[in-house]
Amino acid sequence: MTRAILRGTPRSFAAMVATALSTVLLAVAAPAQAAPAAGAESTGPLSSLSAGTIGRPAGSVGTLASTSVTGTVGSITVTCTLTPSTPFVYYGGPYGGGEEGLATVRCTYPVYAIQVEVALFRYGTQVTYNTHTLYSTTTASADTEYPRSTGEYKTGADAFITWSYGGSTSFVPLTFSNSIYL
Repeated sequence: MTRAILRGTPRSFAAMVATALSTVLLAVAAPAQAAPAAGAESTGPLSSLSAGTIGRPAGSVGTLASTSVTGTVGSITVTCTLTPSTPFVYYGGPYGGGEEGLATVRCTYPVYAIQVEVALFRYGTQVTYNTHTLYSTTTASADTEYPRSTGEYKTGADAFITWSYGGSTSFVPLTFSNSIYL
């Protein structure tokens, strides 16, 4: 499911290797993709955040994690941090409500490209996936939604940072949020 997005710019061999590694890490973390509940719609990638309202989260378990990488843009040292959110219940949107997971990368200085990949896991099994790429930015996010189904959820995410045009790409490894019962 992981794919490199080519938009008329050359990608380095390292980016392709990192994409393959991302696929393997997501597969190891969630070897089977669960089917939606009977009568639920398919959960393909979404193009924008839900316009619904955020519900009040239940108690969560664990510590919210983040992972950082450092690179250079010209002579400037830049740090980019990936943070997956604790999943939450939303109301409205494409399913009329459900669970949602977000992941955000924030950099201390603009970089050429940020590609964020996010997946929602229910009882440790990947149930949705989405990716989003932004160019010439300091911040990028991706979200994924799943039709309402009670259970234990966590958000997993990884990212690719291309520091400058034609420059190197760094991989931010798979990082999980804390788990929560929704």
